[in-house]
Amino acid sequence: MSECGPGDCVRVSGQVYLDTLTDWERILGGLARREGDIRMDMTDLSFVDVAGATSLARAAQRLPEGRRIVVRRPPASLTRSLELFWPELVAIEVVE
Repeated sequence: MSECGPGDCVRVSGQVYLDTLTDWERILGGLARREGDIRMDMTDLSFVDVAGATSLARAAQRLPEGRRIVVRRPPASLTRSLELFWPELVAIEVVE
């Protein structure tokens, strides 16, 4: 994980699966404590399993009303999971 710019977003890379899930959830928890929308650049993230997608969806569901998680260029595995299991979750916005 690295900052994209001065408070703009967080860049994530690698893969999210069983071995990295604890770190992923820790990162999401830290981001949720920040003010405003959470912006994540996932250009260099190659895979997110269903457990990782579930953690992201749960983090979004716990955000106060009006806040959201904006994910830029997520891997296809995450996009498919979000579309399949959380098609109406407005707290997550996928942008290309």
